[in-house]
Amino acid sequence: MLRPRTISPVFQRLLPLLLLLTALPLPAVTLDDEVEASLHIVAVAGREQPGADFIAGRLAGLPVSRDALGNVVLTVGTGEPRRLFACALGEPGLVVTEIREDGYLRVVPAGEGPTGALWAQAYEGQTVVVGGARGWIPGAVPVRSVHLMQEDGPSEKPLLPSGIYLDLGAESAAEAAEAGVRLLDPVALIRRPARLAGGLVAAPASAQKAACTAMADAARRLAAAPGRGTTIFAWTTNDLLNGAGLVHAVRAQAPFEEVILLAPGFGWEPGKDGPVWKSLPGPGAGLLGAGSLPPDIPELTAAPHPEILAANDVDWGKTRRGFLGLPAKYPGTPVETISLGEVRKLADALVRIGQGDPAAKAAAPPLSPAPPLVEAGEGYEETARLLGSLIARYGVSGAEGPVREEILKNLPPGVKPEIDGKANVSVTVGSGEEHILFVAHMDEVGFRVEEVLPDGRLRLQTRGGLLRPVWEAQAALVHGERGPVPGVFQPREDWWTTKSWAFEGPLTVDLGVSSAREAEALGLRAGSTVTMPKKMFRIGRHRALARSFDDRVGSTALLLALQQIDPAKLQRRVTFAWAVEEEVGLEGSKALAARMGDLTAVHPVDTFVSSDSPLESHRFAFALLGQGPVLRGMDNGFLAPREVIDRYRTLAERSGIQVQVGFTGGATDGMAFLANGPVMLPFSWPGRHSHSPVEVADLRDVDALVRLVVAVAMEERTSP
Repeated sequence: MLRPRTISPVFQRLLPLLLLLTALPLPAVTLDDEVEASLHIVAVAGREQPGADFIAGRLAGLPVSRDALGNVVLTVGTGEPRRLFACALGEPGLVVTEIREDGYLRVVPAGEGPTGALWAQAYEGQTVVVGGARGWIPGAVPVRSVHLMQEDGPSEKPLLPSGIYLDLGAESAAEAAEAGVRLLDPVALIRRPARLAGGLVAAPASAQKAACTAMADAARRLAAAPGRGTTIFAWTTNDLLNGAGLVHAVRAQAPFEEVILLAPGFGWEPGKDGPVWKSLPGPGAGLLGAGSLPPDIPELTAAPHPEILAANDVDWGKTRRGFLGLPAKYPGTPVETISLGEVRKLADALVRIGQGDPAAKAAAPPLSPAPPLVEAGEGYEETARLLGSLIARYGVSGAEGPVREEILKNLPPGVKPEIDGKANVSVTVGSGEEHILFVAHMDEVGFRVEEVLPDGRLRLQTRGGLLRPVWEAQAALVHGERGPVPGVFQPREDWWTTKSWAFEGPLTVDLGVSSAREAEALGLRAGSTVTMPKKMFRIGRHRALARSFDDRVGSTALLLALQQIDPAKLQRRVTFAWAVEEEVGLEGSKALAARMGDLTAVHPVDTFVSSDSPLESHRFAFALLGQGPVLRGMDNGFLAPREVIDRYRTLAERSGIQVQVGFTGGATDGMAFLANGPVMLPFSWPGRHSHSPVEVADLRDVDALVRLVVAVAMEERTSP
């Protein structure tokens, strides 16, 4: 017989509160919430179904239909006049056109909409998503490593789509297919909308996505309280390809007395050789309008809009046609910035044109979370967990505190860490005259605020070696006294027309504020550090993608090695150290060297910047990912004696560890110790696309690197 379970007294006291909480209504979904959710949706031209699904979800409970071309259509009201509101769902993007035997993908642009000179370059060195058979898969667009530009620099001209490769972590075409990748799958930049101060939000194609979302809000409101006549709402597909979606909607629903098109294209004027870009007013200027519009739309700014995307094949007859849109700052860039207040004004204007009551409201359906990215790979759980936890911490050179905290949290029980005056962390175990140091660095490349400008923008200085154009026109994160503050790395003024890959002057960050006082009120000062949002993704069977693998991989390897070492079995003293400010002159390791003069061997554990990429020459630095750690025998400041390389290669072989030997660019923390006379040989992990937002590592190499560190620490032999 089952015995009844007793309820604890604590639960009995909490039960009324729990029942009350479950009975409370959920917070109402606002239009701002809907807009931000829409900015997470990828709807590449010709592959707009995710956008159509999102809009259909915002119209739940209404008689929505999907026509033969995938348009979402809703009819509200009856009688005359008949009007059409149409919003284009698509956005410029890429599609997969080649799956190479080495696992890389090639792409071409999707859609004929106007894009600026740096549109393709905005993909360089960035995380992208590919819409495969299994869902959206993360990947990287490779960029050349600054370390490997020994004799030549980057291209002088902007990157073209023909220069884009995709790295999904696959090692073969078969592995890419296993991940669900197919020819003609859509590709887009990863979605990281940035909510800025002043009610602004920045994201790719934000103005068009927000316009379609505003139209859904207007449709709900007119459905709840119809105005005079019939209003047909159509969210259309293929507008950037061939206009067929809009043409089909018009032919299926005509005739109309009035058509309002929410179509991309504001800012372009017809020119002799095609459309010519003209500047547009930014957020705060009021709605943009062109063509024939009702006279009572408040705060309307006239702007050019060629009819390149307006279904020219349709015989409109006497139908009045007008264009409405949202003003945007940095239009056409990955940080296209709009005002949420103006999105609400657009929704009100559509209700007014539909002869409804602009004050009418209608509840929005609950929002569903965006589907998570599909991360491949199995195994390496502890390595991936620890590495991901360190990646999640930000630590530009000189501001490594969060990384240091995570390292201290993950030290094995019983060890006694030391933090020196420079803020390096070290742990020493074992005993004996022989003293070996393994050192990784905690810092990452990034920026520091040099000056808060009078208009509230932040002028930056670099911290470490990086390619500044890779950060241009991307989401930014400023680390201030009150926590991280979102911003955007400003695109150059001639982003649409430039003929140069690089740009003059420093990068600046736009926070959405208009004065230095507002920026300082957010806790930002000269000296605040600046990065971009990051997260580690598993890609392929064995690989991972993230920013700041250099040198979170080395830091992870030391933590894992320390966990596996039994200090009682050591025949020597072994120190594990995590140094600061490696990227700006080895400042942390210099402090370590000044107080550690008794070292017999030093092994920096750092990146081997590999040319294992289709963008790089394989003349040097060619260490394949997945083929084991690298004995870094040479770099720009060091050439190891042959006998030292041979010794450690032999030790690795005895321990069953496959290693590689190579020369790469840059230098390591070991340089600071050379004058003290210890044996020095860096142990490295081969990494692609170093010092970029899309570093790629192979977890097999990380685990083998841990085994190598343990083998050297536990080695019975003590003489070099």
